[in-house]
Amino acid sequence: MSVLAHVVLNGPMGSEPAATQAFAHILDSSPDIARAFLGILSEAEIRFEPGLIQPESGSEDGDGRPDLTIQDQDGQVRLYVENKFWAGLTPDQPVGYLKGLPEDPPAALLFIVPRQRVTTVWNALKLSCVEANLEWQDCTDDSVTHAVTWSRVGRKTLLITSWGHVLDRLLDAASSGEHDRIRRDILQLRDLTDSEDSKAFLPIRPDEVTDQKTARRLVNYCNLIGKVLDKLSNDESDVIRKLGHGSYTHGIGRYLKAHDRFEAWLGIPFDVWPDAGITPLWWRSSSNYPSSGVLGHLQIIRGHFNEAQYHEGTGNLFIPIRLQTGVEEDWVAQEAAEQIRGIADKLQELIPIA
Repeated sequence: MSVLAHVVLNGPMGSEPAATQAFAHILDSSPDIARAFLGILSEAEIRFEPGLIQPESGSEDGDGRPDLTIQDQDGQVRLYVENKFWAGLTPDQPVGYLKGLPEDPPAALLFIVPRQRVTTVWNALKLSCVEANLEWQDCTDDSVTHAVTWSRVGRKTLLITSWGHVLDRLLDAASSGEHDRIRRDILQLRDLTDSEDSKAFLPIRPDEVTDQKTARRLVNYCNLIGKVLDKLSNDESDVIRKLGHGSYTHGIGRYLKAHDRFEAWLGIPFDVWPDAGITPLWWRSSSNYPSSGVLGHLQIIRGHFNEAQYHEGTGNLFIPIRLQTGVEEDWVAQEAAEQIRGIADKLQELIPIA
């Protein structure tokens, strides 16, 4: 993860304002980069030399101002840019913004969103314009895949594209010139947008609604947690004792106690699994509870588990329990149980008894 993504995802500044400030800085760094960005408008026959590029103040309170305002070299406002990750449309989007654009020379409003949201956000933009009785003229052939979708709304132009398309264009421009520093900045911004893209709500497909296979597999995983803990608690070594059920907003599992010292959680963390991959089953140790037995030692523990995921904001360390594939359930549970014993023994080794 880049420095920009780390600071934003773990800091007080929201992702969208941070992305806007970074994006404005990148565009303002070189006329070549700004021109490459404005090339997105060429399909809609809007062309101008970039002048002042002005970002909004950085708030997320929907105060009716677009994220970026771009003027031409004559000082005329030619483009509003609205950057989106997961946030919905505000009351001013797009109608208020379109009304704020000048009638002449040709001006446009561009939305940049995660690739998965292009269709749903575009449909919402169109609905808002139609409900406001604005003249709407589709200009993109729906039967063809386009990187940029656009329409005429009266005498103005409304467009939408993805972060991926925009940043790919900027990277091409930075790579073709002597812009190594700018290229590194773009890569950092892309790392942030990729992180946010993974959190976007994906439109539900009809086949997903009736997908019994996924539902059954999730039930299998939940049952597996109990089977693994049964094997551990029936072990004569008495390394692991199972405690109660433990679920939270994005996870389901059971609590356990290892070596009568370390309380942990074993389960399926749906906020970790999609990003890390690896496995659905994870051991979680937390720095939030004295009973965890690991306070002050999470970084040491992390260093001994290469694939561990540390969430600084929550103080949780997740250690993957890899599941054997192509074998019967009892063997999967046995192998997982052995990994858990190994984690428990490693904690016993790393953390001396006070």
